[in-house]
Amino acid sequence: MKGTYRLGILIVLGTLGGSTLLCALAAPASPPRQRAAIDLSENPFPLGSFRFQNESGKTVTQDDLNRSVWIASFIFTRCPLSCPKISSKLAELQPRLAGSGVKLVSVSVDPEFDTPKILADYSRRFHADSSRWSFLTGSKSETYDLIQNRFKLPVQPVPPADQREGVEAISHSARLALVDRGNQVIGVFDSDDPEAIDSIVVRARQRDASWMPTLNAGLNAACGILLTLGWVAIRGRYYRGHAALMTLCVAASTLFLGCYLAYHYQVKGSVPFRGVGTIRLTYLSILLSHTILAIAVVPLVIIALRRAIGKRFVEHARITKVLFPIWLYVSITGVVVYWMLYRMPISASATPL
Repeated sequence: MKGTYRLGILIVLGTLGGSTLLCALAAPASPPRQRAAIDLSENPFPLGSFRFQNESGKTVTQDDLNRSVWIASFIFTRCPLSCPKISSKLAELQPRLAGSGVKLVSVSVDPEFDTPKILADYSRRFHADSSRWSFLTGSKSETYDLIQNRFKLPVQPVPPADQREGVEAISHSARLALVDRGNQVIGVFDSDDPEAIDSIVVRARQRDASWMPTLNAGLNAACGILLTLGWVAIRGRYYRGHAALMTLCVAASTLFLGCYLAYHYQVKGSVPFRGVGTIRLTYLSILLSHTILAIAVVPLVIIALRRAIGKRFVEHARITKVLFPIWLYVSITGVVVYWMLYRMPISASATPL
């Protein structure tokens, strides 16, 4: 690609260079740390098998939750202090998770007292939607094994001699656990921290819609392939083939834009990049240049289409010489950004989000 492609290539290189300089000067070397949230996505805790009853008396096993993203909390109905706060937080999460498939699960740490009937009364107290928020009880041994050995959170009865006013009869964690599909714990969040609550909402929505970034990356890859084939076709003077390929490319780009907007509407937040140092600078530079040039592609494509439809092919060729390198860069970097954000191995096991 020589001569008239030069302007498009220079725009790409200039945007990438400017983005790198801006990120080097302004972007932090590491993502913001939040001690109230622990990321376990690199080494999740598998929960294995379990068997409980919900507030309706129905048996709930690992298979019933296996295909869902869910948020777990640990409470008991006789708890005077922490549990009403925890349950109030989950009640606030119900509208914030509306429209998603994320479920809420509260496990009683006092199963000998908390029968399904008592949990049903407790659920009504917090206006729980039974289709999305379950309250579970079971044997004490299985409950404590699940919490201590698989969620890896503390729970233990307080000896009667140590019980006094203001001390709960059962000591347990006030943290919320985010469980991914396959019943694997991928994060632990402090229910008392507003930023941690915001974070768990974003992470839960992101995991619930985890198939959408893969689709978007596939559409970006398809655009890149169609662009390349369209360029080969026009170089070989296969005009009809070129027109068909570019029509498909525009359709794929339009579909990508719709899916991209739908994903961010669903997640209602952004997924942070967890790398630090040079790799973080590289990611941010690519992301910024990709975003700037993706915005620029839209009017350029519209102009190119109008000229082609109007049969002004000389003017059409002139604008596409600039458009082609930019659009190809946007398509390729869309896949690169996806890989770096979702697939690139980064050692972040049990680190603050």
